[in-house]
Amino acid sequence: MTATAEKLDIPDTAEIPGVTRPMTYEEYVRSPEERARYDILEGYKVYRRYGKEEMAAPTRQHQRLVRRIARLLEDFAAVGNLGECFVAPCDVLIRHIPLKARQPDVLLISRERLDQNPPDDSATPLDPAPELVVEIISPSERPGQRTAKLADYRSVDVKEVWQVFAEAKTIEVVALTEDAIEVVGTYKSGASVVSVTFPDLTVAVDALFAE
Repeated sequence: MTATAEKLDIPDTAEIPGVTRPMTYEEYVRSPEERARYDILEGYKVYRRYGKEEMAAPTRQHQRLVRRIARLLEDFAAVGNLGECFVAPCDVLIRHIPLKARQPDVLLISRERLDQNPPDDSATPLDPAPELVVEIISPSERPGQRTAKLADYRSVDVKEVWQVFAEAKTIEVVALTEDAIEVVGTYKSGASVVSVTFPDLTVAVDALFAE
């Protein structure tokens, strides 16, 4: 029995893809939609934790930031039909075997990449990946977890990650290239975030954290 199965008190005879054994890509696509946020790592569901001891719903602050960022990115993408913005749950495929997928809080994908993806009515993860993803960092999220996410995004040609630190009211812009993962800017109150991938995209930090 896996540690996950034991924690959930699942019988030894049960076989549940993503819980008692790694799920395949085909099983993942067929699985029912769930409310909980999770990534798929090595075929197993790894649920997002928003508190140190228990998995709670995202805080209102988290949801507010998602809404504000998504609105600004959507407005930007709508000009000239440059692309589209999506919020979680919207999966980004990292690899098929063993299955790995990530769910960024917000993402911005160009029209060119979106047109290469499956039709809009498909439940399959995005592949090719978006150019820009936004991750709102939970206080319980460890540096190693953030590093692993960045490595995964880089492996599928995500160009840029915005790491939003709500308590510090700070946004880090991380550029992902073939050669490096590099923080290219840290933006605080009074500044505007400047995208390295979409040159005309700027977002005022104060617009995100306003009370």
